[in-house]
Amino acid sequence: MQPVSNDAALRALRLTAALAIALSLAFQGWADLTHGTFTWGQLPGYFTPLAAIAGVVSLTASAIVGERYLVWLQLLRVNAATYLAIAGVVYWAVLAHYSQPYFPWANAVLHGGAGIVLTLDWLLVGRRRRLPVSTWWTVLWVPAGWAGYLLLRAARDGWVPYPFLDPARGFVTIATTLALIAVAGLAFVALLHCSLFLRRGERARADLPRGHHGA
Repeated sequence: MQPVSNDAALRALRLTAALAIALSLAFQGWADLTHGTFTWGQLPGYFTPLAAIAGVVSLTASAIVGERYLVWLQLLRVNAATYLAIAGVVYWAVLAHYSQPYFPWANAVLHGGAGIVLTLDWLLVGRRRRLPVSTWWTVLWVPAGWAGYLLLRAARDGWVPYPFLDPARGFVTIATTLALIAVAGLAFVALLHCSLFLRRGERARADLPRGHHGA
């Protein structure tokens, strides 16, 4: 029997993680549709499903592409990790006490495990180049589209998905809350991007001849 290569093992792990996130989203969605007040028309208003879909696509594409360097895939990886990490933090900090998940395990994957997996995948796996700072702002594309949809939806029928977006709280309060979440997302994605500088420095030091300590 041939030993399993590192590439094959990584591919299997990524596909397994993608499947776990997809199943969690399916179970959570079914529970909300069956036992809650959730409707298909409200799906774009919830950020966690969008983040989860980004995570599934990122892991699946990474498993297929392997070690080939593609800018769009690197941006998808780092942005998806940010979406899931921020979704998890916001959930546990603001929304958890409002929630009674029908499948606690699925909720834990979507609001914790997925973000950890995507973040570790970015930090630990792959030979990557530093992306231009001008690309870091792409992390705001999905949240901006999501916020735009919510504004249109709220203007049409007054529906919002989360208590902290309740129009009764006032425009300034809501705008401040969204701005703080956006700043947190930018800070997190900047840390992930900057992690490449640290990894490059570590590799450079590892390549130095023994006994060389620099100037």
